[in-house]
Amino acid sequence: MNGSAPLDKKVPHLRPLLKWAGGKHQLLGELLPRIPEKYGRYIEPFFGGGALFFAVAPGKGVISDSNPELVNLYRCIADDVEGVIGYLQNFVNTEEDFYAVRRMDWRAISPSFAAARTLYLNRTCYNGLFRVNGAGHFNVPFGHYKKAKILDEDSLRATSALLRNTLILCGDYRDILKEYAEPGDFVFLDPPYLPVSEYADFRRYTKEQFYEEDHRDLAREVDRLQSLGCHVILTNSDHPLVHDLYRKHRIDIVSSRRLISCKGNGRSGRDVIVVVSPAPSVSSSLKADILPVQLKQYPATRFMGSKNKLLGEIWSVASQFRFERVIDLFSGSGVVGYLFKVQGKTVMSNDHMAMSATFARAMIENGDTLLPEEEAWMLLEPIQPVDRFVERTF
Repeated sequence: MNGSAPLDKKVPHLRPLLKWAGGKHQLLGELLPRIPEKYGRYIEPFFGGGALFFAVAPGKGVISDSNPELVNLYRCIADDVEGVIGYLQNFVNTEEDFYAVRRMDWRAISPSFAAARTLYLNRTCYNGLFRVNGAGHFNVPFGHYKKAKILDEDSLRATSALLRNTLILCGDYRDILKEYAEPGDFVFLDPPYLPVSEYADFRRYTKEQFYEEDHRDLAREVDRLQSLGCHVILTNSDHPLVHDLYRKHRIDIVSSRRLISCKGNGRSGRDVIVVVSPAPSVSSSLKADILPVQLKQYPATRFMGSKNKLLGEIWSVASQFRFERVIDLFSGSGVVGYLFKVQGKTVMSNDHMAMSATFARAMIENGDTLLPEEEAWMLLEPIQPVDRFVERTF
């Protein structure tokens, strides 16, 4: 799928607190329609600016990031929004104040003051970036914006109300997902993108990096989430490796606009949205289904190990999966293969006994050859001499 869907501006959404490199506000028109209508909890372990989370405003959410300064911001907005507002009221948008605040070590001041510092720097720095150096220190220069909006009390209080009902964690995405993801949950994954141009390697919002092997690990985690029964949406760049890692899932290519650039005027690009549906769940309780009358027309046999009495239970389990073809490797009497044929499936049969294999090909795989009437009557005529070995032995 190509193109970019517009966001419905008539529907009010909470906006992210931070301007964020790689933020998903420009993709909300594409992401929101792809979210399942029903799900358990909303889980986002690469939270960043959280544009999708704030647009969805889920009643039950788990958000996480590996950046402790970022996590401190969201926790303080949830738990002490008035304290954060109080600190923000004292900040001014001057170059001298900016660099004085930037020099502060956020870990050496109170959590709420540190949260206010994070917001202040993001809203007054150049291009609204959040970037740290190898030591984990914020290193974006002053922005020289005359009308930088440092404080929006209504927005902060509305955001606080949402975050108070949200579990806010700091940690590796794998640990978070293994601990909290459950069948039926919706997981949104927005990892650092694979670079596709000289501008695309912006991963320094935390001092850790995300390399190719990390993307491979993430793809394996997506497979685990699918098997667990989770709904998953993942975003990344339109990179060949992304297409390779997620080739068995739905991949949509959408246009996007990069807002972080040296000129501040944005650039067009293409993003990939991977949509992963949960694997079908199999009921652990076996309840025999009502089977088609046609199945009773199959010739009865006294075949050792025949599954004739289990056909209802077999179909009860098999019908929970989506499939069109069946390979019956040990056809035996052929009654199970015939069950699938009656249900409209294409059946390929096999058996190590020539008689069973031939019988299955004639009765199950065969769909257009009829036994001539005269040969059918011959089957009813007695054959002399009669070998009664089986009858005498068993």
